[in-house]
Parts: sequence; C-alpha cells; structure tokens
Amino acid sequence: MSDKHPNGYTKEMIRELLGTSCPEWDPTHETGNEIRKRKGREMREGKRPYPTYSSKESRIADTSGKFDENGWYIYPPGSGFNYAQWLKDHPDSTEASSSTKVS
Repeated sequence: MSDKHPNGYTKEMIRELLGTSCPEWDPTHETGNEIRKRKGREMREGKRPYPTYSSKESRIADTSGKFDENGWYIYPPGSGFNYAQWLKDHPDSTEASSSTKVS
C-alpha cells in the first residue's frame, strides 16, 4: 500500500501543512467498524462468547415486577415524556407557536 494520500499528499506533507492541529494517530488504532468485525470473527472462531439475552419466557417468569404477563418491560409511572402535553404546559414557547402554526 502506498503512503500517498488520494489527493497526492504524503502523511508527512499533511502533517507539515496542518502543523500543531494535526492529530496524532496511534498505529494500532482500531475504528469502530474494525472492532465490530474483529469481535464477530472472534465469536465465530469460538474465542469470544456470544452475548446472551433473557428470553421472553424468563421475563414472564420474573417476579421483580419489572415485566408484565407478556414479557414487556413496565416503565415506572411518570418516566415518559409526552411532547403534546409539554406544548400545552408551555404555550408561549417558540416550539409551541411554530408547531401549531398552519400555513
């Protein structure tokens, strides 16, 4: 692989142009996509365990009260955010005036 950048500059030339604002790259740096691919490869090779998630049956059998009879999570009362109610509570906000405007 060539050290030339697609626009014709070498890494040294780019570093010289940017000066102190040039980021220092760790040669062993992995991007997020590379990490995801590496972890997937390791799982397929048996080097890393697959993640486990609780089954619907185990959530239904859970007695903590966090799940309903269908295995769905029960949100605590008052934990949600109702945007329409917020607009009613704040009628003089800029969002309330722009969202109810009909052109």
